[in-house]
Amino acid sequence: MILRSILFSSVVAVLGYLSLTLFHTGDFLADLGGIGAFLTVFGTLYGILAAFIVFEVWNQFNQISKLIDKEAQGIERLYRLTLYFRDEKLTTTMKAAITEYVNLVVDGKFKMIAKGGRNKVTGVSFRKIADIIRHIVFNDDHDSIVFDHILDHYGELAQIRTERLNQSLTRLPSLLKNFIYISSFFALVVFLFMPFENQYYALLSVTITAFLQSMIFHIIEDLDNPFVGHWNLTPEPFARALLHIEEDYS
Repeated sequence: MILRSILFSSVVAVLGYLSLTLFHTGDFLADLGGIGAFLTVFGTLYGILAAFIVFEVWNQFNQISKLIDKEAQGIERLYRLTLYFRDEKLTTTMKAAITEYVNLVVDGKFKMIAKGGRNKVTGVSFRKIADIIRHIVFNDDHDSIVFDHILDHYGELAQIRTERLNQSLTRLPSLLKNFIYISSFFALVVFLFMPFENQYYALLSVTITAFLQSMIFHIIEDLDNPFVGHWNLTPEPFARALLHIEEDYS
C-alpha cells in the first residue's frame, strides 16, 4: 500500500513535469543561475529540517518502545517480589490484579492511545495493585524489607507507566508537519521548472525527488503515531510478562 502510494506520487510528479514542458521551460534558461542558487540554499535548509523531523519521530518511537519493555519487565518483577512474603494469599491476589491489568493492556492493543486518548479502565485496574500493596500486613523484619522494595518498585513502575502514556500521546506540532509538507511542494514545483537539456535525465531527477519526498512523508506520518501504520508498537512485551508470571505461579 505504501509503495503503491509512493509510486503514484512519482508518476504524478513526472506527469506534472511533462505538462510543464508545454510552457517551454527552456525560456527559464536565462534564470538558471538564480534558480540553481535558490535550490541550493532552499535544498540545504529543507534537508536539515527533514532530517531533524525524521530523527525526532524515530527517537520518540524508540523511546516509547523502551518504556513499554520497561513497564512489562517491571510488572513481572513486582509479582516476583511478592513471592518473598511467603504469603500464598497475597501472591494469588497480586497475580489476579496484575493479570487483570495486563490483559486489559493486551486486549486494548493501544487503540485508545492511537486515537489520542487514554483508557481509563486500565488506569483503574493499575490502581488496584496499589490498593493491594497498601493493605499488606507484616510482622517481622524480613517482610518489612520486602515491603519497602515492593513499595519503591511500584512507585518506579507508576512513573514509567505515566511517562509511557505521555510519550505515546505526544505528536509532532501540526505547524511543523504542515511546514515540511508545504516546503516539499514548493521545492518540487521549482525543480519542475529547471530547464534540463536532457529530458531523460530530467524525468529521472523528478522521479527520484518525488520518490524521496513521498518516502519522507510516510516515515514521518508512520513514526509520529507508533501504534498504527507499517511500523507499529504492540503490547507483546506485556503478553510475554504474563506468560512468565503464569510459569512462575505454576
